[in-house]
Amino acid sequence: MTQELLRVCKISDLQPGRPGCYRVHGIDVFVVQYRGEIYALQNRCGHMAAALHHGDFTDGLIVCPLHGAAFRVESGAVEWNAILPPPMSEWVTSDNPRLHRFGELIDAIETLPIKTYTVVIDGDDVLINLQVRSPEDSLQPGAI
Repeated sequence: MTQELLRVCKISDLQPGRPGCYRVHGIDVFVVQYRGEIYALQNRCGHMAAALHHGDFTDGLIVCPLHGAAFRVESGAVEWNAILPPPMSEWVTSDNPRLHRFGELIDAIETLPIKTYTVVIDGDDVLINLQVRSPEDSLQPGAI
């Protein structure tokens, strides 16, 4: 299988610990330099697809701005699920059955891990392979 590497940004564009969002072939990619390594992940939350670069990044955790789900930067794994109020289906005060059904649907949305991309460094260029890494692949980021 041929690996197509695509330029995302330059290392010099990155400030350690401050994520950026870069569009590559129509896909928003979350890129951050953390503890001397560069990581690239999908920029959409695994709960309701909020843009993660608008959230917080601290101690290796990407925290969603919408519902507070958190993901490990090294692997995209869920650190904790979305933080929702008490089940919507229970606190909806309307008699409208559609609102109760909507609450049940919201409550049932699972928080899934986010995709990670292999990072390759070429001089000052940060390159990624947009093909999603499988769980069997190494979780090693691109070395600086």
